[in-house]
Amino acid sequence: MCSSFIATRIDTIGELEEGNRCQVDGDLTYIVDKFYTYLLAYDILPTVGPPLVSVKFKEIIERHCENDCIFIPVEIKSTETKDHNNDFFAMIVSNSVVCLNKEKSEYKPSIKSIPDGPISINHVVYIPDSLGVHHIVRMEESKHLIIVDKVFVNLCKENKINGVTFIKEGSLQRPEYL
Repeated sequence: MCSSFIATRIDTIGELEEGNRCQVDGDLTYIVDKFYTYLLAYDILPTVGPPLVSVKFKEIIERHCENDCIFIPVEIKSTETKDHNNDFFAMIVSNSVVCLNKEKSEYKPSIKSIPDGPISINHVVYIPDSLGVHHIVRMEESKHLIIVDKVFVNLCKENKINGVTFIKEGSLQRPEYL
């Protein structure tokens, strides 16, 4: 299953997941119990660490979102069947921008004793045009969130990208999907 993808170099994955630059030598390896062939129909797989994307999705991003993402080859290995798959890439979102409208959004510190630390967002409102020239970024205020613009959403719809969903600006507790 998708949720069982776990990268073997967790120290590197944490850095990459937040969009931080770090040295990666060779492919990343993801270990799964079993690789289900139906997963090959998807263009993005949720994982522990950076999302895994298909060659199709990678090429679309490279063509239309220049300098927004870095892609690292991935090998997925099955412990049960000993099969392996090299058809996906770890997608690292390269840029983070300040895009949370703090006056209109509802958020709180994730850790009460660190008020200026990580935040938990209940209702999100973005600063208009804060992505600038980028189509996909990490939110500076909460780097685990990936924010995209309408161009990116339309590219995914036009190219029938399978496995991605988009949440509208508003409640993250009861999200409304595009």
